[in-house]
Amino acid sequence: MPTAGATTVASPADPYRVPVADLSMTGTETLPTQHYAWDGSDLEPMRAPRKPGGGRGRGLHGQLVQQLGQMIVAGEVGAERPLVPEEIGQRFEVSRTVVRESLRVLEAKGLVSARPNVGTRVRPVADWNLLDPDIIEWRACGPQRDAQRRELFELRWGIEPLAAHMAACRNHPDVVRRLGEVVVIMQRSVAQPDPMTYSRADAEFHGLLLQVAGNRMLEHLAGIVASALQVSGGHTAGCEHLSDASVALHSRLVDAVAAGDGEGAEAAMRSLLAVHPEVERLFPAPREG
Repeated sequence: MPTAGATTVASPADPYRVPVADLSMTGTETLPTQHYAWDGSDLEPMRAPRKPGGGRGRGLHGQLVQQLGQMIVAGEVGAERPLVPEEIGQRFEVSRTVVRESLRVLEAKGLVSARPNVGTRVRPVADWNLLDPDIIEWRACGPQRDAQRRELFELRWGIEPLAAHMAACRNHPDVVRRLGEVVVIMQRSVAQPDPMTYSRADAEFHGLLLQVAGNRMLEHLAGIVASALQVSGGHTAGCEHLSDASVALHSRLVDAVAAGDGEGAEAAMRSLLAVHPEVERLFPAPREG
């Protein structure tokens, strides 16, 4: 299989001969879609091992899913002609079995559809599973990254204040303790500075609040939001600038949750998200007079 990131030129007769970004070179790392765990034993961001997303394991199969997925999301392979397994196999030097299984994974993600006498074609964006961690990752590294950043922020603005309110109304001393520990991690990251650790801690913080809100659907979004935060390097969190002020906002939120103050927790979360650069554009201040 050609090395990801090789510089090639596309042509109408060879739709697969295109540049493919190598995510291993981006410096990003995807957080797990599983729940977080905490035990208060040390002050390090804790994550469960990430399950490969629908076949995104190592080996030829996982590599092909990665490359084809990125190409589709980037618009480098369109719906104007079918994806021909034989051409894919020749281009990436893999067997028909690897191609077939990879296309099945992409079909499960809503990226392609296979029909008799029609072949396998790329589906419209509206059909994609945009909450799939792999698709989040691919969009974050492609031309749709700005649109995804905006969409993720709008989603978070709608659900995270509610989740914070609900989390405060639950009695979870162990979660409050862990949230406090995460704030300490963030303080240390600002002092060093250490943006990567800060980003991981921030992702765990927001993921925990969604997880313990007491709503299974919000709980399901915890890993998705955390994954999105991590692949974006923290930029969708509203915390892209390490600062004592940001840490103070997180600490204020922990205090509200610890006090069982739902309204205070909701207000604190909105204040935290309000430092995001998208806020001014999406929610402009009312005109005076």
